[in-house]
Amino acid sequence: MTETIQKVSEILNQLKVWHKIKENYIITRRKQIRIPEINSEIAYLAGVIAGDGAITKTKRKMGGYYYRIQIVGRKNYIEKLIPLINRLFNYKIKILRDKRKQNTYYINIQTAAIYAYFIMLGLKPGKKLHPNVPSIIAENPTLFKNYLKGLIDTDGHVKHTGRVQLKQRSKTYLQQIVHLLEKHMKIKASQPRVNYTEGKPYYYIRFKLPKDF
Repeated sequence: MTETIQKVSEILNQLKVWHKIKENYIITRRKQIRIPEINSEIAYLAGVIAGDGAITKTKRKMGGYYYRIQIVGRKNYIEKLIPLINRLFNYKIKILRDKRKQNTYYINIQTAAIYAYFIMLGLKPGKKLHPNVPSIIAENPTLFKNYLKGLIDTDGHVKHTGRVQLKQRSKTYLQQIVHLLEKHMKIKASQPRVNYTEGKPYYYIRFKLPKDF
C-alpha cells in the first residue's frame, strides 16, 4: 500500500465513507477509483480546480453526503480535461451545459475518493476565501510549474507577447504565487494590485512567461 492511497483512505475514514483498498484502487459502494501518485498531471489539475473549480460537500435528503468537484469553462477546454481525468483516476464523466450562462459548460466529478484525494493534496472545500498553493506543490519546482499552467489556463489572460495577468479575490494567494514564481522559475511578477468588479475588490498580478514554458 502506497503512502498516497493510505492518506486518501484515512480521509475517507474521517468522512465515514465505506471503502476498501485493492492494489492501487479505492473501491466504494458505487465506484472503483484509481489512486495515482502525485505527478505533473495531478498538479496541473489542481491548478485548474484552483482556477475554475469548486470542491463541495452537501447533505443528501436521504442521509449522508454528496462529494463533488465541479469545473466550469469553455466547451473545447473542458473536453480536453475528460480524458485526463479518466487516465488518472479511471473515472468517466460527461460534459454538461450550464443553461444559465451562454457558452459555459461544466463537469461534475462525483465520488468521495477523488474528493478525498484533492483534500489530501491540500485543496480546501467550500468557498475560496483563503486559498493557497498546496505545500507539496509549493515545495516542488516541477509540480508548481504545472500547477501554474492549470491556473493560467483557467484564471489567466495571456497576450501574444507571453505576458500573463492572473486575477483572484485573495491578495495573499497572489502574493504566494509571486514568491513561488521568483523562487522556482526566476520570474519577477508585479505585486498584487486591486480593481473592482461590480463593487467587489479583485486583485491581479502580471508577469512574462519564458519561451520554453
